[in-house]
Amino acid sequence: MKKNSWWMKGIGRTGGALLSCLIASQMLTAGGLLPGETAKAEAAAPAKVSTWMWNPYVIGNEREATLQQLIDHKVNQVFLFIDPEYPAEYYSRFIREAGLHGIEVQALDGAPNWVLPEHNKKMYAFIYWVKQYNAKVQPEERFTGIHLDVEPYVLAQWRQDSDKVMGLWMDTVSGFAQEVKAETGLTVAMDMPVWAHLFQVRDGAGGRTTLSNWMIRWLDQVTLMSYSDNAKDIEDSVKIEMAEADRAGVKAQVAVDTVDSGEDGTFYGKGTTAMNRELNAAVASLSSHSSFRGYSVHAWDNWRKLSQ
Repeated sequence: MKKNSWWMKGIGRTGGALLSCLIASQMLTAGGLLPGETAKAEAAAPAKVSTWMWNPYVIGNEREATLQQLIDHKVNQVFLFIDPEYPAEYYSRFIREAGLHGIEVQALDGAPNWVLPEHNKKMYAFIYWVKQYNAKVQPEERFTGIHLDVEPYVLAQWRQDSDKVMGLWMDTVSGFAQEVKAETGLTVAMDMPVWAHLFQVRDGAGGRTTLSNWMIRWLDQVTLMSYSDNAKDIEDSVKIEMAEADRAGVKAQVAVDTVDSGEDGTFYGKGTTAMNRELNAAVASLSSHSSFRGYSVHAWDNWRKLSQ
């Protein structure tokens, strides 16, 4: 999960796919409902404080300390990376104990090349693993959803032919949603860049809509990777996608970064006080959206080490 300053270079190759923000905003109502759309946000659902846990080994080696740190950070949702070779009992024990503290756990995985036909099967293997795991454990030890992180715009193929890769990305998202929804009770969740509204795609009903709107309507929950370090930029970066999520009835979270990415917009080196100040201001503004369900911090290993 990286914010790439050069992603815009690939947009110029889409030949008419790029929309201005004004045009995109006018297109928001154009998209019809997609097959399999079932998610509707509850009017009074509790706000989520989420984080990506890319290092799953801490739930075995440092389980008690990790749980306490999550509680101290007021986290109530974890996107936990899945290593299928890691002992299943580590996952079940962590999920069970996390649940006692009101922390739900979604299974996390993904890679940019999962959109490519030769690698797409890895996504289905991941989904299958989660379903098999959930079937074998007690209800309180199950993952509540599957969280996909696929960012194909970092691939060389995107710069070479972004139209083609975008089509593969859409196929991947729809295939992911359909496969996960075949298992009752699993939340369909995904990370999405905040510039996806700049692309126009077919809506499946004879019209056109934004790429972000098309993707959101397949999901139950979307995490918008704002990766900005001030409240105004956070709000501005997600306003179109939040409006789309409002109309689709899909839960939406905004995400900030704490990783030393070498780029602007991260809270690395700025401390938790500054991050909390900006997040509180952004939350106060974004709470007017019916879809808004809180914020996510990328990533756990960096967040827990962030200075005051």
